[in-house]
Amino acid sequence: MAEQKTIDFLRKKFSSFYRENFIDSVPEIERREFGYGEYGKKIIARHYSFGSAKEFNSFLREKTPFYVSYSPAFYDFPDKRPMERKKYLKSDIIYEFDADDLKTECKQKHDSWKCRECKAEGKGLVERCPSCGSATETTEWVCDECLEATKKQTLKLINFLENDFNFTEGISVNFSGGKGYHLHLRSEKIQGLNANARIELVDFLTAQEIDLEQLGFVYSNKKMLCPMESTAFGWSKKILFSLKNMIEKDEAEKIAALGNARVSTIKKILEKKELVLKGMQNGFLFPVTRADDSSKNFWESLLSNLVEKEKLFLDRQTSVDLAKIIRVPNTIHGSTGLTATEFEREKLMKFNPLKESIIFSTNPLKVFVRTAPKFSLGGENFGPFEEQETDLPEFAAIYLMARNSANLSEKQTFGKSLSKKFSPAFSEKAGIEQKRI
Repeated sequence: MAEQKTIDFLRKKFSSFYRENFIDSVPEIERREFGYGEYGKKIIARHYSFGSAKEFNSFLREKTPFYVSYSPAFYDFPDKRPMERKKYLKSDIIYEFDADDLKTECKQKHDSWKCRECKAEGKGLVERCPSCGSATETTEWVCDECLEATKKQTLKLINFLENDFNFTEGISVNFSGGKGYHLHLRSEKIQGLNANARIELVDFLTAQEIDLEQLGFVYSNKKMLCPMESTAFGWSKKILFSLKNMIEKDEAEKIAALGNARVSTIKKILEKKELVLKGMQNGFLFPVTRADDSSKNFWESLLSNLVEKEKLFLDRQTSVDLAKIIRVPNTIHGSTGLTATEFEREKLMKFNPLKESIIFSTNPLKVFVRTAPKFSLGGENFGPFEEQETDLPEFAAIYLMARNSANLSEKQTFGKSLSKKFSPAFSEKAGIEQKRI
C-alpha cells in the first residue's frame, strides 16, 4: 500500500484539478445514482444523488474522491435503497472496451505474474503457476499497442450500431482513464429497451452462439452455399464482405491460415479471382479440393475464424446490468491520474489517450519507484525501474504513484503550495475562470 504522504499528495493534486475545472458531462444528473471510491478501491459507497451539476462539483472539490461513477439508469429517487425503492425509469446503454479483455502480443512485454506460494515469476499473464499450480498475482500495464486495439474495437462497434441498427444519434465516447474506452448510447429509442432486448443486442455484437447454417452458409453436394450478396444482411453480410475483401486483395496467406489449407492451393484458386467473386454473387463459394471432407472443413474453419475476427470483445456485464455504475466522463481515474476524457466520436481515430488525457505538469518530482516496466506517457519513454529513486515529470510520477508503483521520495520538498500548472487542454485561466468539461 502506498504511504499516507503519497496518498495525501495525490488527493491535493486531484482537488486542485476539480477546483479549477467544472465537470458537466452527465445529462439529467438529478435522475442518476452516484458512487465513489478511495485510493486502491473503486467503489466504497454508492446511492448518492445530486440535484445539479453545481452540487456535484461541490462534492468533487470538498470530498475529492479517487474515483467517481454514475448510473446509466434514470430513477425517480436515485439515492434510495434497496434498488427497488429508486423507481427505475429508463437507462442509457454503456459499452466498455478494456485492454485486459484483448489478447495482444504486447502483454508479454509489459505484464507480469508472481506465484503466491513458490514465488516463481515471469512475463505475460498467467493465472496458475507453471511450477506448482498455485494462483498467481498479476500486474497489468497498458501501452499504445493495446490501447490501439481497444480503439479498433470501439470503431467497429460504432460501425455495427450505425450500419446494422441505424443508431446514429446520442452516441458519446470517452477514454476510460485507464485501459480502454466507454461508449454511451443516450437516444430515446435506446433508453426504452428492456433487459432482454439489451442481452439480444450484446449477443449479436459478440456473435454469441452464432450458427453458420442459419446464416445461409450450408455445405451441400460438395459445394458451400452462401447468401446472395444482394440480399445478405447482419452477420451474413459481414462475413461475405470480409471474405470478398481478402479475395480482392489476393491475401492467399491469410485465407490459407484461417482455413487451415496450403498457401499454394489458395494462390492457384485466386488466379481465377473474377470467377470466384462471380460465384459469391450467385450464392456459392469456390471449392478448395476435390475431397468432400477437406473442402467442408476448410470452409467451416475459415468462416468461423472470420466471425472471431469480426466480433466484438466488450464487457458484457457493463452492457446489460442496469444497476452497475461507471466512471463519470472527464473525471480523474484514481489508478492513473489521467482523465476519462470525453471527445467527439469523429476524433476517435486520431485520439491519443496517453497524451490527451494528461492533466498534470511537467515539473520535476522525486519519487522512489518499487518496480515499473518501460512505459510511454506524454510522448516520452520512462523506465524500466526497479527499487530506485528518480526524478520524473509530475504527470509520470503521479501515474506511478496512482498505480501504487511508487511513493514520494523522502527527499522531495515543497514550497508554500503545490504546483498548479495544468495542461492547456483543460484550464488556461486557472483560479480565474472554471472551464466546463
